[in-house]
Amino acid sequence: MKPHLLRSVLLASLTALSMAAQAAWPEKPITIVVPFGAGGNTDILARMVAQEMSIELKQPVIVDNRPGAGSMLGSQIAARAPADGYTILLGGLATVLSQHLYKKPLFDINKDLVPISQVGSVPNYLAVSPKLAVSNTQELVDLLRANPGKYSCANSGVGTSTHLSCEIFKTMTKSDIVLVPYKSGVAALSDVIGGNATMVLVNESLPYIRDGRLKGLGVTSATPSTLTPELPPVAKVLPGYDVTSWYAFFAPKGTPDAIVQRLNATVNKIIATDAAKAKLGTLGAVGSDMKQPEFAVFVNQELKRWGEIIRPMNLDLGQ
Repeated sequence: MKPHLLRSVLLASLTALSMAAQAAWPEKPITIVVPFGAGGNTDILARMVAQEMSIELKQPVIVDNRPGAGSMLGSQIAARAPADGYTILLGGLATVLSQHLYKKPLFDINKDLVPISQVGSVPNYLAVSPKLAVSNTQELVDLLRANPGKYSCANSGVGTSTHLSCEIFKTMTKSDIVLVPYKSGVAALSDVIGGNATMVLVNESLPYIRDGRLKGLGVTSATPSTLTPELPPVAKVLPGYDVTSWYAFFAPKGTPDAIVQRLNATVNKIIATDAAKAKLGTLGAVGSDMKQPEFAVFVNQELKRWGEIIRPMNLDLGQ
């Protein structure tokens, strides 16, 4: 056989094998890497999706918590995994923020990851201990300004949306708040409830606000949340304040498009169920049904928006 014909036959054979492999996917367990500790919203959503995904795809789906470095450690692990659809990342806004908050992030969102599907979005909630003598955001701002260095803002780790929520709050109020990072939003909440920290801006706050262990003062989105209309936007006191978190799946760059599109359809199907909507509601989140190309555009828009917000703040988080 002539060399050029042999090359054509080999290329056709390899293409056929690749297509067959994609059609057969998945043939083994899938791992969802969660770049945060157990118990937080990202972990809860990962486990909810994993349970339903295992039914839809007829393969076990494992949740692997890899917290650290403001979500960059787990994101790096997922980004370096084989691009075969068997390792995916449940990241979100923190995945975007890391690209602007660190001089040398552990991964490049454009070069190392491909967006799959958004799970949902949720504001962070401004909350304080019920014992703190404030009843609204303005009173809290007045208290902070009158007592520089005395009060603290707990967050779920340097480089996360909750950390940035505290940073922007500190900048816009022109107050001297001590920022205290924790390994998770749940850990941050525990210290506010226990009186060891003053305030918190995390999306895990909602159940604690609802049961009275925390006093809710506001939401970080520009408009009220349909799930908590009684909580006014922080922007009512600090015009322009807007931090809306979101959760989303990413895959290592190079994952076959057929697998990416199937994962998008699977996640969207799961999020559209009444059970998923109810679970999201308990977390103060609203589901999303974006197709993969639409979500990819959204990620690029978020990268641009947060770059414009963060650069003037001159934050130096190392790396």
